[in-house]
Amino acid sequence: MAILNIIKIVTAIISVSLSLIVGTKVLSLNPDNLLNRWFAAFFLATSGGFSFYTIYHFILNNAKIIIPLMITAQIFYNFLFVSLVMTVFVLEKYKEIAMSFKYLGSMIIIFLIMSVGYFIFLPELDEDLYAIGIVDTDTFLGLFIFVNSIRIGLAVYVVYKYGMMVKKVGEETKKRVQWLFIGIFIVIIGVILNLIGGIFKEIGIEIIALIAIDIGIIALFKGFLIK
Repeated sequence: MAILNIIKIVTAIISVSLSLIVGTKVLSLNPDNLLNRWFAAFFLATSGGFSFYTIYHFILNNAKIIIPLMITAQIFYNFLFVSLVMTVFVLEKYKEIAMSFKYLGSMIIIFLIMSVGYFIFLPELDEDLYAIGIVDTDTFLGLFIFVNSIRIGLAVYVVYKYGMMVKKVGEETKKRVQWLFIGIFIVIIGVILNLIGGIFKEIGIEIIALIAIDIGIIALFKGFLIK
């Protein structure tokens, strides 16, 4: 197995473990709080996505199961962005409003729209790279652009909203929101870098992206530790 692929797998395993631990901890801090629940969903979706991402990169002798695992990872990634947007709705709206069809329902519809394309335009395994021990997949360009445009749009919306919240909240909660904003911003940078790495097939950029996402997760967790 190529050395860069090994490093990529190791960094992904770290992301899986960190996201799982932080997600479980955030939920345990206040399991009845809707904000904690949606952030826990974000962390656990991140962990789930990287889990399947890591697993299919280990498979060098059974090409048939790689694409189903890859699609599962993408579905987790889609839910990751939906969860982040829901944290904005929870912070800005009353619980009943945030969980209404207008907000939660619209995000479920967006999630389905992002996910269904993977079952219509099935991704393919890069056979040339697979032959030399590197697992990589090719997604139909139109689907790739469509799904990632939505993801980036949701990410920009979340970063903008949290940026506005930092200016509006009182001093007693400002530091906590600042850390949430910093964490989300770093995670989004990591996601965009991962996207760039995927487009240009640069594993080194994807490794940097995974490290950035881990740093962002730690910053987010710090936000939850501030009272």
